[in-house]
Amino acid sequence: MLKNRTLIGIILIVAAIGLCFGISPLFNTILASKTTIIRLKQDIPQGVQITGSMLEAVEVGSMNLPTDMQNDPKKIIGKYSVTAMFAGDSFNDKKLSDTIDTSDSLLRQLKPNETAMSVTVKSLANGLSGKLQQGDIIQIVSVDEDDKAQIYEELQYVEVLATTSDKGSDNTYKDGEVNADTEDEEDQSLYATVTIILQDRAQALRLAECENTSLHAIFVCRGDDEYKQKCLKAQLDLLTGDADETSESTYEADTEEVQPDMNIPENKNPNNAPAGSEEAAHGA
Repeated sequence: MLKNRTLIGIILIVAAIGLCFGISPLFNTILASKTTIIRLKQDIPQGVQITGSMLEAVEVGSMNLPTDMQNDPKKIIGKYSVTAMFAGDSFNDKKLSDTIDTSDSLLRQLKPNETAMSVTVKSLANGLSGKLQQGDIIQIVSVDEDDKAQIYEELQYVEVLATTSDKGSDNTYKDGEVNADTEDEEDQSLYATVTIILQDRAQALRLAECENTSLHAIFVCRGDDEYKQKCLKAQLDLLTGDADETSESTYEADTEEVQPDMNIPENKNPNNAPAGSEEAAHGA
């Protein structure tokens, strides 16, 4: 019995020595290990572009740091803050975006000649069934009380800045971005207004007149920056009188259908001539 107690005592002494001189120093070494992180040194609002002067590198303990923390300044500088951030905050991909896409920041980046104005979307069909996104180019069709539909030359090509729901929340995000809207579908509501970027005061006056009519949005393009700029340039030419021809498209249910004047290139290849035509016969 005495021998067993002696053996147990020896084992406990060895374990204590191992804890004091082995495990404890190892644990202290882990606690003392440091790593350098990049964090904010000032408060910034949503939609601000991150610059080097806003960042600081500090040494902190390496334990319990988030696994998705971004510590490469090259991947932080030049990005935009998705939400308001405060001094001491660290970075990750969910807090950063490659583009400005908040309603406030989009309004701030309007050009000197540009203004913004909202119009009411009265039904699902009027607003392209809820599929409009920020940056889309659309045409505005106005239908008055006499069922007269018009596309005014001032509103042939306009850009969507944002859509706003009947709850007052803006949708300025694009599908697939890190900060896209992640609300549950049953919490989402159809947008009630569409905010349009205008290039001229005449557009604002015409759009205000159309507010009392039934407005329909006609989708023109999305994602094609080259074609988008051509559309906006054509609209600006119409507004400034630089375009060679300006026209107003008017359609009425009880009027004769008018075929547009289309400049179709002449088909000079006989192999592509319609079957049974004289050109096809000669080509054969």
